[in-house]
Amino acid sequence: MSSEQPPPPELPLVGGFACLDFCNTLSGWGGPGPRERAGDPAALAAWCAQAFGQTPRIDREEWSRLIRLREALHAVFDAIAIQADPPADAVALLQAEVAEAASRRRLTGSAAGGAWRDEPPGDGTAGRHRLAMDALDLLLGGEPARLKRCAGHDCAWLFYDRSKNASRRWCLMSDCGTADKVRRFRQRRRSGPEARDR
Repeated sequence: MSSEQPPPPELPLVGGFACLDFCNTLSGWGGPGPRERAGDPAALAAWCAQAFGQTPRIDREEWSRLIRLREALHAVFDAIAIQADPPADAVALLQAEVAEAASRRRLTGSAAGGAWRDEPPGDGTAGRHRLAMDALDLLLGGEPARLKRCAGHDCAWLFYDRSKNASRRWCLMSDCGTADKVRRFRQRRRSGPEARDR
């Protein structure tokens, strides 16, 4: 019998941007029991394989830099989601990552025109650069009102609401949305018939 642990289940990619899904590798930010899904280089490489379609080589130093970037990304986008100004130190760290990533971007030209080309995320550095540029695209091109934090209890996942009327409330209707409906149903039952008649 093998003693190897099964690989962790894949996280649903619900953020709409890779940088938001990267933030969501830690659930319950600031809550009583956060759940880490990128707690070592191997776990983070597995997430990158899911998000980017390629498993990068990530050493411990690069893993630390990616986790620092994740903290900055979450601080920036969570603040925007609650209509607050992002912390200056988080914006500064993201600015530094974007500048480094931009210096490695290459302009390509063809008969169809030009395009920026990022390095494929074959290592942690290229993956970090891709996430930084993805965050820049969201900051410059996204609508702030569509950047949201899941309304689920102790979830706090971030997502970009692409629904027509910007009415999405949960990371997944089948998860936090259902749990919220069950919780409200139970509260109504505990409150008695007068609460249900309101």
